[in-house]
Amino acid sequence: MATATPSLSNWMISLNMFTIQEISSFSILLPLAIAGAKLKTGDLKLRLFFLFLLFGALVDGIGFAAYKTNSVWKIHGYLLVVYLVYEAYFFLWVTSLNLQPDTRRRARTVIGVAFLLCFLVKFYFDFIGVDLLYSSVIQMFILVTIAFLSGFSLLRMAEQHDGLLSYPWFWIMSGIFLYTFGTFFIDALLYSQIIDKIWYMRNLINIIQYGFFVVGLLLIPSSK
Repeated sequence: MATATPSLSNWMISLNMFTIQEISSFSILLPLAIAGAKLKTGDLKLRLFFLFLLFGALVDGIGFAAYKTNSVWKIHGYLLVVYLVYEAYFFLWVTSLNLQPDTRRRARTVIGVAFLLCFLVKFYFDFIGVDLLYSSVIQMFILVTIAFLSGFSLLRMAEQHDGLLSYPWFWIMSGIFLYTFGTFFIDALLYSQIIDKIWYMRNLINIIQYGFFVVGLLLIPSSK
């Protein structure tokens, strides 16, 4: 007997089972797998980038499992704290690589201390249960700082590389810039009346970011 072709309506029902949030969470697995396959031939940047992706996948996975079981897992909160700190300092490190050595050292010191103070204040406010507005402002400061550094780094890459589109870290840096720049403006509207209507864009930006990461990782040679 011939197999019947699924109708369009059945296909749409299956697609609707996956929300954009779930797609955003699982999208990280593709760049994570590619980065893991190229670890042996990668440099320190790639290894730290792989660790960043691994942290993100772990946090998203545990958060998804806790959501599906309708429970609160303390380990998710702890890992999220580690991930946020690692993300900020990894982004600071990788986006400042194209700066001049003296400028890079000063930028990492000053911004690194500023980030540390931001996290201490953020975690203190979270601990005493103060309104999330303070945490949002701190997160926005970190995002706009990294967006500025990544944008400047992209300009430096354009000056240093002739075949820019074939340079792996151009795509990865573009993904970081897109994420930090785009989510900054969305977070800025967190307490506005339209936030519920545009929040899905945060997940879209996340998915596109992973697409940039995939392109960049595929361009990294599989062997030295």
